[in-house]
Amino acid sequence: MVTFAQLKAVDPGQFEQAADGWHKVSSSASAAKDRLDNEINAKLRGGLKGQGVGAALGRLERLSGNFHYMQVECALILTALNGLASELRAAKKKLDNAVQDARDAGMTVKEDGSVEYRPLVLLPGQEYEPPGSGRTPFVTTTPKQRAQGFADRIGDALKDATEADGKYAKTLGKLITTADLSVTKDDWIDADNDRGAVEKTVGDYLRDVPEDKSPKDNAAWWKSLSKEEQAEYISLFPASVGKLDGLPVEDRDEANRVVLNEQRAKYQTELADLPPEPKPKNILAGRSYVINPEWLKWDNHRKHVKSSLDGLNAIQERFDVTGKVDPYPSKRPSGYKPTGDGLPPAYLLGIDPENNGRAIIANGNPDTADHTAVMVDGTKSKLGSIRTPIVRGTNLWQAASAMPGEPEVSTITWQGYDAPQNMFPEGALDRYADRAAGDFNDFLSGLHTSHSPSANDHLSVQAHSYGSVVAGSAARQGTLEADDVMFSGSPGVQVGRAEDMDVPAGHVWNQKAKDDPVPRLGAPTHGHHEGLTQFITPHDRIFGANQMSTDTRGHGNYWVAGSESLENQARVVVGRYDEVQLK
Repeated sequence: MVTFAQLKAVDPGQFEQAADGWHKVSSSASAAKDRLDNEINAKLRGGLKGQGVGAALGRLERLSGNFHYMQVECALILTALNGLASELRAAKKKLDNAVQDARDAGMTVKEDGSVEYRPLVLLPGQEYEPPGSGRTPFVTTTPKQRAQGFADRIGDALKDATEADGKYAKTLGKLITTADLSVTKDDWIDADNDRGAVEKTVGDYLRDVPEDKSPKDNAAWWKSLSKEEQAEYISLFPASVGKLDGLPVEDRDEANRVVLNEQRAKYQTELADLPPEPKPKNILAGRSYVINPEWLKWDNHRKHVKSSLDGLNAIQERFDVTGKVDPYPSKRPSGYKPTGDGLPPAYLLGIDPENNGRAIIANGNPDTADHTAVMVDGTKSKLGSIRTPIVRGTNLWQAASAMPGEPEVSTITWQGYDAPQNMFPEGALDRYADRAAGDFNDFLSGLHTSHSPSANDHLSVQAHSYGSVVAGSAARQGTLEADDVMFSGSPGVQVGRAEDMDVPAGHVWNQKAKDDPVPRLGAPTHGHHEGLTQFITPHDRIFGANQMSTDTRGHGNYWVAGSESLENQARVVVGRYDEVQLK
C-alpha cells in the first residue's frame, strides 16, 4: 500500500531518468550488434581464412545475438519505467489537487492523509438544508461532508498509485534473465511473453500505431517522436512499426528483426513439439477410402510450420553471409567466380509468417543508395521458397555494384503480397495482382519518402512472371513511382502500352528467353485485350518496350551470374542505358 507520505514525496522524474539510462544501454547494445554484424563479422567472412577464423566468427555471432537480446529487453524495461512514471505522475497530480482544494476550503490535511475540519457555525438567520429537501439552502453541505469528499479524492489517488506500484513491480520483476553464453529460442519466446506483459501493464500509455495512413503521414508521425519514444514503440509494437511505409529503413529493420527472432523461436518450438501423426491416414467412408480429416489438419499445420521456418531461416542465412564475395556458391554457373566487394548489410523491411507468408529484404540501405531496384516475384511465391528470390536479389546487387564508378546500389526482394500458388486456376486470375497493387504503390512511395536528400533517388522495378501483372495493376490503379520498369518472362501487365506504366518514355524494358513459355500461355488472361484474338504483352512490338537481349534459357534463369540477361538488368538499375544490349 502506497502511503500518503510516499506519494507526496515521490518524484516520477526519477523513474524517467532511470528509463533514460536503460535507453542508453539498449542503444549501446544495438550499436555493438550492428558493428559486429556489419563490420567485424562481415570482414571475417569476406577475406580472412584459417581454422581459427570460423571459431572466432561463431563466438562473435553468438555475442551479436546476446547484444540483440539485451537491446530488446532493455527497451522493454525503459518502456515499463516510463509507463510507471506516467501513472504515478497522474496519481500524484490527483493527490496534490485534492490537498490544495482542501486547504483552500480552510481545512487541514494531516500527514496520514486524513482531513481535519472546523464545525459548521451558522450566522443569525442562516439555516442548513440537506440536499433533496426541495428548499433553497443557504449551505448545501456540512464541513464534515466536504472533508469526506476531499478524503475520498485522496484515497482514490493512493489507490491508483498502489495499483500502479503493484502491477509494475510484478512486470518489471519478470524482465530478468539468467546469464548465459548464448541466447536460445526459449529466451526469444520469453522476450515475446515479456512484451505481452509490458503491453498489458502500460495500457494506454502509448498511442496506437497509425493504420492505413499514407507513407508521408507515417513519416510525419515518426518524426514527431523523440528517440526514446521511438524505441518504446519498437519495443512494444515491433510488428506494427516494422510494416509502416515511409519510416527510415534502419528503424523498420530493427523492429522486424525482433519479429524474425521471436517467430523463428515460435516455429522451432512448434515443430519440435508437434504431436504424433494421427492414425490412420485414410479412413473408410462407405465403399471407398478418404483422407482422415484429423490427419489432414495435422499435416497442413506441419507443412505450414516447416515452410515458414524454412523461409525465416533463409532470411537469417542472408544476414549471416553479409561480407561474403561468393555467398551462394551452389547457385553459381560452373566456372564462374564473382569479383568485387562482399555483400552489404541486409535490411528486413517486412515479415509476416502467417498463411503463405510475406517478407521484404533489402541488400544495402535503400535510404542512402543512389540506385534502388525493387524485385517482384510471381506465382508460387511464399515465405518457404524465398531463398531463390533472395539469391536473385544478391546476384543483381553484385552485377549492378560492379558497374563502372562503383555506384551505391540497393536491391530489394519484395514479397509483400499473397501470390497465386498454382499456374491454374489461381495464376490465371488478376485478383491477386489487383489486391497487391495498393501495397506495392505504398511501398515505392515510402522508399521515396524515407530516402536521404543527399543521395540520388533512382528507383527501378524489376518484375518477373506474375510479378509483372502486379506492377501493371499498380500502374493501372494508381501511380507507380518508379523511373524504370523491367519485365522478365511477363504473361501480360493489364495495360496495352508502355506509356501506361507511369515511367518516362523509353524507360520500360522487357526480357523474354526463347524457350520461356509463360508470355505465350499467360497472354490470353493477363495481356491487354484488343479485339477478340489480340492480347498485348510487353513482348509485342506494339507495346513499345525496349526488348533487351537475353542469353539465358527457361522461365526462371534471368538472374544467372555472369549472364547477359543479368548484366542488362544491372545496366538499367544504375542508369547506363546506352550500354543495354537490345534485340
